[in-house]
Amino acid sequence: MQFVLIHGAYGSPEGNWFPELRQDLESLGQTVIVPQFPIEKWDEVVKNGPQAKPKTQSLDSWFKTFEKEVLPKLSSKEKLVFVGHSLGPVFILHAVLKYNLQVDCAIFVSPFIDAIDQWEFDLVNKTFYKTDFDFEELKKRIPVSYVLYSDNDPYVTKNHPLLLAKALDSSTILVRTAGHMNAEVNMNEFPLVRDLCYSRLDLSLYQKFLEHYKKQSAQSYITTSKDRGVLKLKPDEVIDEGIFHFRHLSKDGFCTLFTGIQTFWDPESPYMQHAREAARRVKSFTRVIVGEDESDFHSPVLKKQVELDLAAGVKIYKVMWSDIQGEVKEPDFGIWDNNYVCVVRVDPKTKEVLEAELNSRREDVDGYQKWRVFILGKAREIHSVKEL
Repeated sequence: MQFVLIHGAYGSPEGNWFPELRQDLESLGQTVIVPQFPIEKWDEVVKNGPQAKPKTQSLDSWFKTFEKEVLPKLSSKEKLVFVGHSLGPVFILHAVLKYNLQVDCAIFVSPFIDAIDQWEFDLVNKTFYKTDFDFEELKKRIPVSYVLYSDNDPYVTKNHPLLLAKALDSSTILVRTAGHMNAEVNMNEFPLVRDLCYSRLDLSLYQKFLEHYKKQSAQSYITTSKDRGVLKLKPDEVIDEGIFHFRHLSKDGFCTLFTGIQTFWDPESPYMQHAREAARRVKSFTRVIVGEDESDFHSPVLKKQVELDLAAGVKIYKVMWSDIQGEVKEPDFGIWDNNYVCVVRVDPKTKEVLEAELNSRREDVDGYQKWRVFILGKAREIHSVKEL
């Protein structure tokens, strides 16, 4: 999905809650465009007074920037969401009509479409003001919209956003004592806007866990373009991840269980119980026991694992690690809903679990899928504990 964030007069892509919102959306693999439009300098406007003419900011100059910085980046194959703050919303209306854009959703924060009786703003915004938009056409092009407003906004009284909301049939959200919903009131992040953006997403299982992880972790998860789609967890965090993906699994589960670390697993733990519940629900769940040594298959713990798994409808296979080691580099991994992989990394000498890596990069998932095919080609299906 594509998100275009439009700042207000005297604003910038780095102002208010835009950087945090951009980071959150990009961490989920979304396209985010945040252009810098031509703006005036506040000190110069105040110094020159209400009779001076703006030098750079106008509707036409914003159109030129939009045509250069936004339009070439938009894809007709992806849904489009606009988020605008202050002056941003009225520009969004102009742009939607001028460029015949079809929008999935628009989020208008502290919006206005006519003069707000603040000369420092009305002076630089006057070319944007318009009350006779073709609102019927706008409602077709923006079928879902939200108007957020505050009860103590020092610049925009509530009649302005409510006027826009009525014209567009928007859902209105009152954010109490939030001022102009900007950095002046320390709003450097805006969870409400973020959640409204998230509501437009069809998140993959990996992305859902990423959000879950960010909420659970004491530190915010920050991804870069280099490692986007990869998250590394400590061993004690693996259980939470597993329970989460089992609860949310919707299509297909495949995993190996390496006997070299079977002491790390408990066949009757909540982790394994949730795995079996997922197997009963999706009816497409395969576990391959990867044996480090032939004697491992006679372990009472492993026999209990297989007994409980088979009763839950899990397809069980067995294979020796030595038979697949030349082609498969990781003995313990899972592929979930065919959109992300969890790899349990093991110290080859001590058999200590070092970390778990979650990977949603398509090229990497495809590589693990090839390992899956290779492993099943070498493995033998088990229908009872006696066949171990």
